[in-house]
Parts: sequence; C-alpha cells; structure tokens
Amino acid sequence: MLLQNAIADALNSADWAFALAECVHIGGFAVGVGSIAVVDFRMLNFGLRHETAARILRYSEPWTIVALILVFFSGLALFLSQTDIYLVNLVFPIKMYVLAAALIYNFTVHRKVATMENPSPTLSKWVAGISLLLWAAVVFGGLFTGFLI
Repeated sequence: MLLQNAIADALNSADWAFALAECVHIGGFAVGVGSIAVVDFRMLNFGLRHETAARILRYSEPWTIVALILVFFSGLALFLSQTDIYLVNLVFPIKMYVLAAALIYNFTVHRKVATMENPSPTLSKWVAGISLLLWAAVVFGGLFTGFLI
C-alpha cells in the first residue's frame, strides 16, 4: 500500500506527472506494436519484400522489448495512481487478458513462424492476422478503458 500511495500521490499531485506517464505509455505502445506490425505486414506480404520476416524481427525485436518494458512500468504507475477506478472498470480486466494473450502469442507462435526458413504463405498470413487482431484489441481496450473510467 505504501508504494501505491507514493505513486498515486506523485502522479495525482503534479499537473504534468500523470500526463507524462500517459505519454510514455502511449508512445511505448506505438513503438512496440508498430515494430510487431512491421513483421506482421511482411508476413502478410505487404511491403519490405526484399527482407525476410526473420531479419526484420531480429532488427525490430530489441525496440519491441524496450518499448514493452516502458509500457509495463508506465502502465503500472498509471494503475497504481487510481486503483479503485481501474478495478471497477468493465473493460480493464478484458484488456489485461488480451494483453497477456498477445504477449504470449507474440513471443511463442508468432516468433517461431517469423523465424522459420520457409513457412507456408497460409500459415504466415494466419499468424500475422491473429497477431494484428490481438494487438489492435489491446489498443482499443486501452482507449475504452480511458473512456469508461
């Protein structure tokens, strides 16, 4: 409770603190989901045809991981600043479940297919499509969480 109170006090007492945490959270999601989407678009055969999905993944994965770490800590701070509001929000737990599914999917199935030497085009398209749907659901869940608070 002490940590929650300290974070809540810090974010709620300064005019800029909550907005800064929100910007880091949204910016981190833009970079993280964007770097995943680049790999997905390659797997869907939309652009970057001179590169393999594995090579794009290798270059974009550090950006994804750093961005998701920023998202995690800024999201935790935002959550701790108003736990009583987030806990009664109807969309927030759904967003968290979808986020968990998207993370597990991204670092297991998605990564395995993206690094395959010659995956079937059908498999690549299904995996990329599911990835894009999961991440879009997480983003929309965040938007709806903010509007339903």
